[in-house]
Amino acid sequence: MAAARWFGLLIDKIRNFFNKPSEFVKFRDPLGNFEIFYPKNWKFDRDIAVDDSKYAVSFESGSKRVTVFVDFRLPEKFNFRNYVKKEFEGPSSGIISNMKKTTFRGMPAYSRDYLYISSGNKYMSKGIIFYTGNKVYQIAWFGPSDFPEEIFEHMKKSLMVRP
Repeated sequence: MAAARWFGLLIDKIRNFFNKPSEFVKFRDPLGNFEIFYPKNWKFDRDIAVDDSKYAVSFESGSKRVTVFVDFRLPEKFNFRNYVKKEFEGPSSGIISNMKKTTFRGMPAYSRDYLYISSGNKYMSKGIIFYTGNKVYQIAWFGPSDFPEEIFEHMKKSLMVRP
């Protein structure tokens, strides 16, 4: 499985080298864990606070947001499934959604999506959480139900994690 992870990371680097649309710009995580392309007219919070070995970087444009979460100090005997269950299905997650087992570039992953209505407006969120073997990453988007999903898909495909 480790070979599949490293192969996925290599493919990731090659894909990002050739796939740099002009309407997107590269963001390099100042903590050195990932790179991603985001729409050049979006903004992100330059202040990154690390809380209990976890942090997030949010990219946003109005009511649309894509966030990358990184958890880099995992406990001994780490159980990825239990971790995801708590993140995606636990009451403290702030939402109720179901997780679906999948892979992300050869790495174990879970996805989730949900739709809800607030003040008469429809909102949607999708996300994927994956485990590199020593870090957990999550990329998720949130916005109105008419959010152009191709923006999130491009950002997700452009996400390059560091070993």
